[in-house]
Amino acid sequence: MIMAKKEKHQQHILTTSKKNNTENVNNLVVLEQLDSWFERHSKKIFFCLLFFSTLFSFLLFDSKVSPGGDDSSYIERAWLFLNEGKYPYFQGPGYPVFLSLFVKLFGLNLVMLKMFSVLCQLGFVSVTYFTFRKRIPYTVLFALISFISFNSFIQYYASQTFTETFFLFIQSICLFITFKIMDSINMELGWINGFKENYGKWILFGFLFVLLSISKSIAFVSIVSVLLYFVLNKNYKQAVYAFVAFALIRLIYQLIATAMFGPSTSGQLSMMLQKDIYNVSKGYEDFGGMIDRFLNNFNTYISLHMFRILNLRSVTTGLIIPSLSYITALVIGICTFFSFKKNKFVFFSSVYLIVLCFGIFFGVQAANMQDRLIIIAMPLIFLVLFYGTYNLSKRSNTGQYLFLFFASIMLVITIGKSTIQAKQNLVALKKNMSGDIYYGYTPDYENFLKMSKYCADSLPDSVHVLSRKPGMSFIYGNGKKFPGQYIVTSTNADTVLMGWKQQKIKYVILASLRKDPKKNNGLVVNTLHRMMQPIAEKYPQKLKLIKTIGTIEPTYLYEIDY
Repeated sequence: MIMAKKEKHQQHILTTSKKNNTENVNNLVVLEQLDSWFERHSKKIFFCLLFFSTLFSFLLFDSKVSPGGDDSSYIERAWLFLNEGKYPYFQGPGYPVFLSLFVKLFGLNLVMLKMFSVLCQLGFVSVTYFTFRKRIPYTVLFALISFISFNSFIQYYASQTFTETFFLFIQSICLFITFKIMDSINMELGWINGFKENYGKWILFGFLFVLLSISKSIAFVSIVSVLLYFVLNKNYKQAVYAFVAFALIRLIYQLIATAMFGPSTSGQLSMMLQKDIYNVSKGYEDFGGMIDRFLNNFNTYISLHMFRILNLRSVTTGLIIPSLSYITALVIGICTFFSFKKNKFVFFSSVYLIVLCFGIFFGVQAANMQDRLIIIAMPLIFLVLFYGTYNLSKRSNTGQYLFLFFASIMLVITIGKSTIQAKQNLVALKKNMSGDIYYGYTPDYENFLKMSKYCADSLPDSVHVLSRKPGMSFIYGNGKKFPGQYIVTSTNADTVLMGWKQQKIKYVILASLRKDPKKNNGLVVNTLHRMMQPIAEKYPQKLKLIKTIGTIEPTYLYEIDY
């Protein structure tokens, strides 16, 4: 009887143990099965996503240039580098130098120049897949690839001549080579043998990170993230190798560039420290000012732009919510700590992300609220948050289903928004591709660009025509160079005339460019208006109206008689 009871008790323990083991397996089976399925079909899924990434790049293709003007300036710098040997130090030479190859092949054909960004987008998607494949769960991997393939904000830059897509492509290659080095670390090797084993990778590492650092001025901090990661993991030899490889190749690059093109006169660092990037007279930020700048940028880019790009906030909202920024930062911090224990590749991505964001928030004037400044960090933000949520959800069966449900909803929203934008974009795209190059611009810009073309067609190349948006004038003026006037340097008639005479300005394009791009409320960008008004009042005979284009929001061309 005692033996029977004992056997029953043991059987009960065994049954309970099996039951507990079964429950533990069931708790993990949902995501593990999904990971396993993704892994078995990984090649097919990747090529399918690559196809859709390409498709959306074309459906969202914008054959016009942005009213902001920076994208036009990159093209102009590429043209000047190719035709006049002027090295494009300002805002980073990496992208204009590579773009100059397309300028050489296709001239100023906007569609073909934008194809370079499309190719960079395809390269970015592909390299990201191979970088993280077998290093993170396949569910997380394909969520990341889906995000960068379908997200309309990221895809917008796939057809622009901004630096963002090029930078994302180079950044993905930098992560790839860094992960390769991380895979091959042998702590038992000495200093010399450790370098010999990976010297080829370290040379490539140095070259790629130098290229990254000259593709965006703020990307100089990227090497800091690598050093910080190695130090945190007590890989001190690798930290030294990384620093030496980067420093030596950066020095070689600097010497060659200076010898061939002269020293940099861009003053980029000085401009970063200015209170107002367009007005040096306002002085430079002190320590307190830099802290305020960081906090303002942190709240703007995290609580507003980050959530808009993730499609978790309305595109039209402009409300900044500081508490949301701090909560998000805390979540990213927790995910970073969690990844330190779980996955060294996600942990490195987290460290890189944090350092990059610090560089952006300190290096950019708070008044510059463009979402493109945070777009280069968004794939890694998504990775860190999604990976953290993925691991948290694995703690319970219910959590896994909620996680998959939320992820599915976000995927549907992302694809849906991109599809809606693609449908809206196709009308303008068809018009532009059929020859109506101004279709899609508001009347103020249409008239301005037509005037730029008129100047190129009707005035001698040697004549200097002043423009508020010289980069756009250069593109639509078929390569005619236009001096630019970005700020009001004086409202004294004689001072203005003297300054323009020194620049040999003969004509001025006076456009009615809207302050609010979305509506015509009568308020215009009045930089040139404020400088010309004193001349019109004091010396009306010195201004001669040559041409007017447009009746609504017209653009005028004035000749100056000194």
